Amino acid sequence: MRSWDIKRLTVSDAGFTLIETFIAIVLLTVGLLGTAALTTGVVRGNLASKNMTSATAIAQSCFQENRRVGYSSAGAVPAGGSNSCVTGNATVTAGGVSFTRNLAIDTSVANVKTLTVTVSWSEGATGAKSIVLKTVMAAI
Repeated sequence: MRSWDIKRLTVSDAGFTLIETFIAIVLLTVGLLGTAALTTGVVRGNLASKNMTSATAIAQSCFQENRRVGYSSAGAVPAGGSNSCVTGNATVTAGGVSFTRNLAIDTSVANVKTLTVTVSWSEGATGAKSIVLKTVMAAI
């Protein structure tokens, strides 16, 4: 055999073909796009959880404030005192989000007040969200 003869390629010498490389790139792209979509869903879920936690804390603080002022002054400002959670609507900002808190008091049962706090907020494209919490106060 002369040195200028063309060497025959075997299967082990062939390397990757253009089609094999293209298929590998397509599979990698599909995997990365799936990961990006999953990450976006996780971020949205974390935001929704943070807002739900903040709304629950706002409602609980309203209940605590009305327990502090007592049965007779629940939902109102006591004489010579203060109450940061009175009946009606109020806007509360927490974590950069604006929440609307509404306190309603039902006195239809004698010597019992049912306090209902509704906290609502907007999560952009997801739309409006709200939670409703209730507690009962009894006259002592």
